[in-house]
Amino acid sequence: MRTMDIAKIDGGMALQKAVGIVRTYPHIWHGSVVDVGCRTRELRTALNGQQVSYVGVDIDPSADVVADLGDHLPFDSGSADVVTAFDVLEHTDDFHHGFSELCRVAREHVVITLPNAYELRTRFRHLRGKPISQKYGLPAARPSDRHRWFFSLDEARAFVRDSGREHGWQVADERVLLGPQANRIGRAMCRWPNLLCSTYLVLLRPRG
Repeated sequence: MRTMDIAKIDGGMALQKAVGIVRTYPHIWHGSVVDVGCRTRELRTALNGQQVSYVGVDIDPSADVVADLGDHLPFDSGSADVVTAFDVLEHTDDFHHGFSELCRVAREHVVITLPNAYELRTRFRHLRGKPISQKYGLPAARPSDRHRWFFSLDEARAFVRDSGREHGWQVADERVLLGPQANRIGRAMCRWPNLLCSTYLVLLRPRG
């Protein structure tokens, strides 16, 4: 399969995920939305028809605002109604600082997705001696991007809860993604989310 074909498939999946997340939390999308790690702005497409002011942030020069989450976001504290980071934090060197930046810039909601590296399919690939994905491993050529953190869904939940509290935020809702569909953690089909679910989705709001 050609690289272009893979990029089209990945982009289609990212758009499906963004659409699923917008539909999961239909009440939060208003005012200013800062999409950190915007890639090709799938969230903006998913928000089509919503009354929002969208700003896409990425290290790629084509973004509306070029910035590195692991360094600093060039926005005032509490300046955005909603801040999103879909599959972004695991790419940063300083995960904890990146999370604090999301909380600093947001005023009403933070929406984050994180990968579950302990999913059953990943474990099987380990057992078979197969690479997990292009974002891990040790290629001969220096990659432009990679995952820098390897954690389970349980670890992600604990981190978001504890670090959110430290920065004045609390978990308003948390789910897992099965494809583009979001399901509440604990339902019958997600009895073992650490094994069966690839992505953790969490909505944060200010404490109190």
